[in-house]
This record gives sequence, structure tokens and C-alpha cells, in this order.
Amino acid sequence: MILYILATAHSAATATGDAQAGKTIYERSCVGCHGPTGQGGRMAAMLAVPPRNLADQAYMGTRSDQQLFDVISKGGAATGLSAAMTAFGNQLSQQQLWDTVAYVRTLAAGSETAAQVPNSTPSKAPAPAADLVMARLRLSIWPEYDDPRVLIMLRGEMTPHQAFPASITLPIPKGAEIIGAGMVSEQNELLLHPHQVLPGDTQDTLQLNLPVPRFFVELYYNPFTTSGSEKRFVYPAPTTYPIELFEVDIQQPLKATAFTLDPAPMERMTDNQGFTYHQFAYHNVGKGQSQTFTIAYTKTATTPSVSKQQPTPQPAEKARARSDNTLVVLSIFAGAILLFAGYAWLLQRSQRQHVPTITVPVPSVSMSDTLLTLLRDDAQPQEKETADVPSMLPQTRAINFCANCGRKLLPDDRFCSGCGKPIKR
Repeated sequence: MILYILATAHSAATATGDAQAGKTIYERSCVGCHGPTGQGGRMAAMLAVPPRNLADQAYMGTRSDQQLFDVISKGGAATGLSAAMTAFGNQLSQQQLWDTVAYVRTLAAGSETAAQVPNSTPSKAPAPAADLVMARLRLSIWPEYDDPRVLIMLRGEMTPHQAFPASITLPIPKGAEIIGAGMVSEQNELLLHPHQVLPGDTQDTLQLNLPVPRFFVELYYNPFTTSGSEKRFVYPAPTTYPIELFEVDIQQPLKATAFTLDPAPMERMTDNQGFTYHQFAYHNVGKGQSQTFTIAYTKTATTPSVSKQQPTPQPAEKARARSDNTLVVLSIFAGAILLFAGYAWLLQRSQRQHVPTITVPVPSVSMSDTLLTLLRDDAQPQEKETADVPSMLPQTRAINFCANCGRKLLPDDRFCSGCGKPIKR
């Protein structure tokens, strides 16, 4: 019965699905990740799993309208796909969901269906791999940097951008160890992505699947044939695509002497750590052209320039950080206790200093006749004479208390306001 209801709702909704209404929903809620053509938007590079290419006719042809409806409504996690796909079932009505499905179909349906949607952005066909160009490529060659081998780093960007997602191939030294390969996000984060190494006769080929045009590759390889202090190797940099700007930097090991390069570097730069970089820049390098660099130097030390960061000390660092945090908390707590104790001592001392003049009642019956005369209301001339002279008189007036109950008395009191006993003046 449930299947029958769903089938009925499906046929009714898809029959009235409005692609133009779905276009508005898509541009508001979907274009950030999937892009205006369905091939990926500006948020795609920030996702661990890239969004599905909705313009892929081969893939979209295997998906039914009901499956697309379920993914949009329930989200990726509920349908066995990436959790990055948000569920819109609580934001859109049933009709709006089917309208979105109708528009998504136009992204891969070809020009005939797309023409039925006025003012829609036409899907651009991906450029063939042979037509791709490297807008820029930077090659870094660092011998014995943090490893006895040579560290190779590549950073690049392909063009045209609308060709992606796409697969690219890069030549790498034979037997190299890939330590990282993938895409570069808009925030310049290096995100690992699927890749494979295709073996060759003299060199290997790295095949990298990219959802975005920016990429990176990092690897180690060992070109040294001897273990002596005299080091020499040749690094060929063949190109599989035309390169508009090709930049190369070769780092000289810290403990190396008699460092030579062929060809001679165009520029040199030294950083604050003492590393010297020999730099090159080439423009409009044609496909298949090879830039070869011969590097030679003398190095008697067997250790690399810097120590490699090992992953194992990380838990120890975290444990030490937690220990340091505990010491900081205990120190703050101990300081608070000492501060409170000091404040209490000062307060107690202050109270002891003020007890004779403020808190200790002096029975009025023990006062001398002269002092009682000063406290009487008719002692105004004496008060005026001593008003401008610093004396203990104001303090003396402040210690007049009832002899019976100890309550403080005012000069005009005839009876104690605490116990009612008459006041003897």
C-alpha cells in the first residue's frame, strides 16, 4: 500500500514538476556546492567528498527521478552518500522538491531540454584532457632537506576551470614515494584526493582526479648512486601540458659546499634560516618540452638539513600540554588562596586597629565631668572654638553609648532607644 502511494505521488508530482521554478530553488540552495552548471561550485573545494557532477550524462542516466527526490529530501547520509549533502525535506514542500528534480534533469539533458528553461545557464562540456593548459606550475627541488633523499613539491593550477572535475597526469621519478597528492582549496588548504601511479620504463606517471583546477603533489625519491660526500644528480622536468608560467626553486642543503647548478640560476634568495634558493622562471613552455637541472655539491655530514617531524611525538606533546595546563590551573588556584588569605589578614588587622575608637562602647557613667560637659547640648561655644583645630573631639562624641544595653546615643537623647532607660546627663 505504501509503495502504491509513493508511486502515485511520484507520477503526479513529476508530471507537474516545473523546471523553471526548480531553477530558482537550485540557484538559492544548491549552486554553492554544485555550481551553476552542476559541475561544482565555490564550496566544492572545501568538502572532503566533492559534490556529484550533475552534468555527467552517463551517471545521471542511471538515476531515477525517485532516487534524486530521495537524495534532495533526505540528504546524503540517509541514502548512502556523503553526509555533506544536506537534507531539504524540512525546508521544501513536495512540489518544490519535484520542481528541483525537474531542473536538475536539465543540467545533463543536453541543449534540447535546456532550451525549454528560459534564461538558464547552459552547461559547458568539459574540455578534453589534451586541451588542458597549466596556467602556472611551481616545482621545488630540495635535496636532503628533512630526509636523505630529495624532496619534490609541485603546486599548480589548470585551465580552463570549467573543465573540472577532470583527471590530469603528471610525470614523476621512477620509484618515488608519494607522501601527498590532491587539490588545493580556496583557503589554500592541501586536501588529499584519489590518485594512482602508472609505472613506465624510465619514469612513472601520477594520475590525479581533481574536482577543482588547483592541485599539489609531494614526494621523495633517491637519485644518489653513491654514498660518498660528492653528490650529483640530474632532474628532468618533462611537461604533459603547455605551461604559461613555470617557476622552479632549488634549495641548497645547509651543510653543503661547492654547490653548482646547470643551468645557472636566474636569481638567488636566502631566508632567515640560512637556506639559499636558486630560482628560475619560464614563460609559455610548450607541451613535451623538458627542463633538465643538473645539481652537484659536496656534503660530508650524513644528517639532513633539518630534523623530520615524526608523527609519534604528537601524543606526548598533547600529554605535556595537558600537564602544563594542570600546573597552570593549580598555580592559579594556589594564588587565589594566598590572595584570599592575605585579604582576610589585612581585614582582621584593620578591624583590630579600629576597635578602640569604633566598636568598643564606653559607658557614659565613667566619663569625667569635663567630658560630659563637652557632650552636652549647651557646649556650643567650646565646639565652635575647636571646630577648625584637628583634635579627637569628633571621635570622643562618637563613643557615647548606653551604660545598660550598649546602644549608641545621640547628644539629644534623654532615654535609650534600645532599652528605654533614662540617660543621666
